[in-house]
Amino acid sequence: MKKTLLLAVLAALLSGCGETVDDVDTKAVERWQALVNSDYKKAYEYIAPSYRELEDLVTYQMRIQKAQMNIQWNGAEFMDKDCTEDACSVNMKIDYTYKFSRRAFGEASAKTDIKESWIKDGGKWYYLPKKSTEL
Repeated sequence: MKKTLLLAVLAALLSGCGETVDDVDTKAVERWQALVNSDYKKAYEYIAPSYRELEDLVTYQMRIQKAQMNIQWNGAEFMDKDCTEDACSVNMKIDYTYKFSRRAFGEASAKTDIKESWIKDGGKWYYLPKKSTEL
């Protein structure tokens, strides 16, 4: 009985530890995969709660859809990160196709490096846009 209780208490304590800095790599890629798949709700869940207070899901979705008028995101690759205990600067390589507004020009595929800010809030890591024009 005591052993079962001890295991239950230990499990509860460990579950409250939150995410580690190692989780940022995976979360950054998952967020971009949600954008690639046009899963706006899932992508929105990766955004810091403090930022979500400024921009609701509907506004976020409209902004992302507007960005996708000329750009199709094809994938994202985690490159590296520089972290403190509660903040990370994450470097990603984004694979995308740009569709020119004039059909005669066609489209062009490219890859670009971007830097993202991630913060730890309530034991979880979140993407923090610098301003409302960022994804």
